[in-house]
Amino acid sequence: MLIGFSLFVSSCGFDACEALPVSERIYQTEQQCQQMLSRLQARRPTAVLMCGEVYRDEDGGDGNQSASD
Repeated sequence: MLIGFSLFVSSCGFDACEALPVSERIYQTEQQCQQMLSRLQARRPTAVLMCGEVYRDEDGGDGNQSASD
């Protein structure tokens, strides 16, 4: 189940690697996430940031975060 969006940073630029969460914050909409991404990009223009979907495990476990392009 989709619960929101989170900011991720790529530690290896645009190469294929695992993106890491910037914080534990989950935004309700992709637009809110994109707004924060824009603010951070203004301060850190070389950072490779992206918004990704955050899903809750259907089994009731911890949230599973995955970055989407």
